Amino acid sequence: MVLAEIKPVSRTKMKVSGKQIAAARELLGITQPELAAAASVSDKTIVNFETNKTEPYPATLEKILTELERRGIEFSNGDGAGVRINYAKAAEFARMTTQSRSDSDQ
Repeated sequence: MVLAEIKPVSRTKMKVSGKQIAAARELLGITQPELAAAASVSDKTIVNFETNKTEPYPATLEKILTELERRGIEFSNGDGAGVRINYAKAAEFARMTTQSRSDSDQ
């Protein structure tokens, strides 16, 4: 299994696997192309990481994690690798997205 090691400013050093990214997408109900577009990376980057073919560059992984976390995803590596959704944070993202869309329509 390919694990990408990250050291972002807002998080302690942790490893995130492609399987965790795939699980996060499933929790959110978004596709690989949707995540790629939101994170400004290629579809192939997401596919290759999730299928353990390649490991993204740290800056690329940070973009992916930031986008997922913005939508309410939380990663953990306590007793084992994990991923969950924070429903309050996800609801806030949905409200902001809906409001942003309605503001741009006016």
